[in-house]
Amino acid sequence: MDIQQLYVTFTNKKVVTSMLLLGIGLGLVLSAMIRYLAGKWYMPTAFVGICLVVAVVYMYWLDRQDLSD
Repeated sequence: MDIQQLYVTFTNKKVVTSMLLLGIGLGLVLSAMIRYLAGKWYMPTAFVGICLVVAVVYMYWLDRQDLSD
């Protein structure tokens, strides 16, 4: 595993910004779900599902980026 390449990838401004925005977005989604779905048995399952989908889509997006410049 090339540690230097991983460092370059995950310190890229585009990657750091997108991770922060994803974190903020997922935090807002969780807040809305707690507000409107409190007490529902499927709320934690739905949030985990949303997080998994977002993670897979983000990894696909990250794989498609050319971060060499």
